[in-house]
Amino acid sequence: MTDLFIGVVSHDGSRFALNQGENGLAFTLARALDVSGVSCEVAVNTHNNWTPELLDITSGVAVASARASLAFEQAWQRYLDEETPSPFFTRSRKYSEFRVRRWALGLKSRRKSFGVSSIASVRRLANIELSHVDLWQKGVASGARWVLILEDDGGCADIDDLAGGLKGLLTSTSSSASADPFSAATDFIGEGGIGRRYVNISASFESHQLGVDYLLSSTPLTWSGAVNRDIQATSRPITNTVCAILYNAELL
Repeated sequence: MTDLFIGVVSHDGSRFALNQGENGLAFTLARALDVSGVSCEVAVNTHNNWTPELLDITSGVAVASARASLAFEQAWQRYLDEETPSPFFTRSRKYSEFRVRRWALGLKSRRKSFGVSSIASVRRLANIELSHVDLWQKGVASGARWVLILEDDGGCADIDDLAGGLKGLLTSTSSSASADPFSAATDFIGEGGIGRRYVNISASFESHQLGVDYLLSSTPLTWSGAVNRDIQATSRPITNTVCAILYNAELL
């Protein structure tokens, strides 16, 4: 049985095409893990699975998407300001910037070129999401107990550290250890009684930038790689990355 399925989200013409091949991050990591006794299977998705039947992306949909994204960003900023209040003038400047961005978006949305470029952007986002779904399904079908999804722009400065740390996460056992370490890894119970199912491997954003520090708690787990790292847990599924997420197959 495969221990770990590694899926790579990419597309034809990607600037990070190197990560699609044998010298890319996924295959290099798989080789390092194989040496340490963790069997891996790698799949790369470069297909565009979006079709108009799934979602008819018109210029109106594209503009609505851009407006919704900006509105969500502003709502999140308000939430962060409530949790960690900033000086009045700082808040005023931020909200003035949002007003300017809404005004600029209104002007741009009247241009024909904006509709064309926005439709292309929404299609790309849809294809990224569909690529994740495709790789999740392949990961489950592989029979692997864990599925690691990497986006092709992800990078790693120390493969050995990453491989060692991942092996530790996959094989660490709880007090109720079983004969199968890969099974026992799912038995770890953190604060709130939530089993380990979803792990952020990289950090596109620091937790304090997202305002989620209060959700994090320490764990008895240690990072088995060469670099000293803290492993924290949360009872809620949050993420600070889009580049590298590890899923337990039971979650998928």
